[in-house]
Formats: sequence, C-alpha cells, structure tokens
Amino acid sequence: MQSNKQGFYAFFLFLIWPFLATVTAFKNYKQSWAKNIFWLFCIFYGLTFAIGAESETSDIVGYVAQYQDLHHEKMTIATAVNYYQESGEIDFMRTAIAILVSRISDSQPILTLVYAIIFGYFFSRNLWYVMERLQGKLLPITILLIICFFLVNPIWRINGFRMWTATHIFLFGLLPFLCEGKTRYLWVSVFSLAFHFAMLVPLGVLFGYIVLGNRLNLYFGTFLFTLFFAELDLAVFNNLMQAYAPEILQERTSSYRVEGPGTPGMAVASAEDSGRWYASWYGRAIRYSVMALLIGLYVTGREHFRKHKYWMNLFCFVLAFFAAANLLSSLSSGSRFFNIANLCALPLLILYIQNVARDKVMKRFTWVVSPGLLLFAFVAFRIGLYSLSATSILGNPVVALFMYENYMSMNDFLRMIL
Repeated sequence: MQSNKQGFYAFFLFLIWPFLATVTAFKNYKQSWAKNIFWLFCIFYGLTFAIGAESETSDIVGYVAQYQDLHHEKMTIATAVNYYQESGEIDFMRTAIAILVSRISDSQPILTLVYAIIFGYFFSRNLWYVMERLQGKLLPITILLIICFFLVNPIWRINGFRMWTATHIFLFGLLPFLCEGKTRYLWVSVFSLAFHFAMLVPLGVLFGYIVLGNRLNLYFGTFLFTLFFAELDLAVFNNLMQAYAPEILQERTSSYRVEGPGTPGMAVASAEDSGRWYASWYGRAIRYSVMALLIGLYVTGREHFRKHKYWMNLFCFVLAFFAAANLLSSLSSGSRFFNIANLCALPLLILYIQNVARDKVMKRFTWVVSPGLLLFAFVAFRIGLYSLSATSILGNPVVALFMYENYMSMNDFLRMIL
C-alpha cells in the first residue's frame, strides 16, 4: 500500500517535472513503480527529441524524412510490401512502424515518441533487471559501473533506432535466459532480428554457446587469443558471403563488409570528427576497461563461477561474444558489436563486484580502470546533449505541447546562454 501511494506521488510529480520524478525513481530504485517512471521519462524524451546541428547526418534524419514522405502517399498492403522491398533493409520493424505511424501523422515528435515507447520499455527493464538485484549499500565503483551501463546504449540512441533497439531487445531476452534458465525468453532475443539483421552475430554466438555449454577455460583462451593475435581476413569473409549467403543478404550487407574504423552512431561520428583526443578514445576506454575487468574476474573469481551455474552461463557467453567482437573489429561496422559486448558484460561485473567480491585484489583492480570508465561516462553524456532538449530537462508535458516541434537541444541551449 505504501509503495502504491509513493508511486501515485511519483506519477503526479512526473506531470509537473518529469526530470525530477526520474531522479526520484533512481533514488528509490527498489520500489516497483520506479522503472515505470523512468520509462515514462524515456517516452517524454521521445516527444521532446531535438535534432541539433550535430545530428544532421544521423539515421534519424533519414527516418523522419521517409516517414514524412509516406504520409502523403496512399498505402495498400501491396504498396507497403513493395516499399519494404525497395527500402534496402532486411529487417522490417522500422519500415512497418514508419508506414503505420505515417497513416495518422507526419510530425517528427510523434515518430520519435513511438520509437521511445519501444526503446524505453526494453531499456528501463534491462536497467532495472540489474538494479533490483543489487544487495547492500551501493559501493562508489558500483555506481560508476551502473552509470556506464546506462550510457553504453542510452535513450538518445533512438537516433539509430534499428540497431540500438534490437540490442536492448536481445539483452532483455538474454539475461533471464542465462541467469534464470527461463528458456522462453530466448525467443525475445530472436525477435531482435526483426529490428536489425546484424543481431545474427550475437544470436549466432548465443546458439554456439548453447551447443558447446560452459567451457570457461576454452572461452577465456579464445578471448585472449582474439584480443592479441586474431584479425578477420575480410577477403576470405567476403568470399564466403558471396559463395553461400542469399543474394539479398549480400546486397544489403555490402556497406557493412568493408574495411575501416567502426562508428557506433552518427552522434559519435560527430564527436570523433571534432579532433579532440577524448572523443576518439572514449569508446576504447570502456572497451579496454571492461576487458581488463573480465580478465580480473577470471583470475580472482573463477571458483565462484564454478559453484554457481547461472553466473557461469553469463560469464562464458560474455567471453565468447567479446572474442567474436574482436574478430569483427576490422569491419567498418565492427564497433557496434563492442557496444553489445559491453552491454552484456556490465551486468555481470556490476552484480559480482557489488554482491560477491570480497577480495581486495578485484576491488583495487576495479579502481585502477576507473579513469577509463570516467572518460567514457563524460564523453557519452556529452554526446547525449546533441538530442536531449531543454524541454526534456526543464519542461513538462504541458510545456511540451506549447513548444511542440520547436525543441532546442541542450547543446544548442548551453551555447546560447554561455
């Protein structure tokens, strides 16, 4: 009863000031209503989503333009199928959403609102899946790791809706499947393919893990080998694709199978183009920090994992997927798989360090890598200002209606007042 009363007050506060209600939700993260308040904030963020100057080359710009064009076209099932075939996308959910929403509106806030409803649901559930399982008073390093978990695939990643929504859907199914043995959630992970075909990679690793089972030393050895010595031969990889993959898959993945540095999203590209050292290093900082912690986890905690099957499940999968991500890092789109790997690894690290780790070695080692985690958190949050509007932070749903379609990004707002 007390929790329901607090939830009512939190919802009322959300109507007045959504951002403060969200802060309250994180402060009371153990309460059942907290994750839904955060989900509501994600939806509000989608309604007030701002496309700043730095976002002009992002996927979201193309999504909005196509959706607005669709609004002026008559659509039947036949024309919808034809539009999908000409879209160049193997997955279909983004196109289906554009067609359906365009029947009622051509407004950008309506489209990003729908994106945020879907993305925010899985994002909030993944975040709270971890936070609800934390025991005792939170350690400072745990708080830093949770912040990094939040920022690896945050709500502003709706600017690349297909890939990053698919990532959260995959994790939403993965954690209950590996950590609780709930096999029905495996189908949720499979459903991520409907949002982005690149989820074939993590799903392939997952099914490979299911076949091989828990072989910690094998996965760890493979992880180390790919970390230092292995690199994908793109010529061989492309030859295999041409020999065995369906023609439609070859055509629609050609741009992903070229050599070059990966870019996990447009806003990241803008940051890297700025020439600042931290903008190009922040992705490596989180990657190297997480991989170093996984090595520390193997050295200090493998006896714990051998005694606890579900912990072992997640650890083995994470090592296997990091090995795959290392192999694919030479692809132009390869960095996106490190984002997925980090997102899968951080729940393991957070729960182990907060709930299990008693040895001083692991805790001290965690602090050694904390500068890399802090660098990542700073730059990732800075990138969020490109699409986080002033209305998202300072406004409420009533203010949003008056500001409708005239939202200014926090980055532009701060430039104006400073």
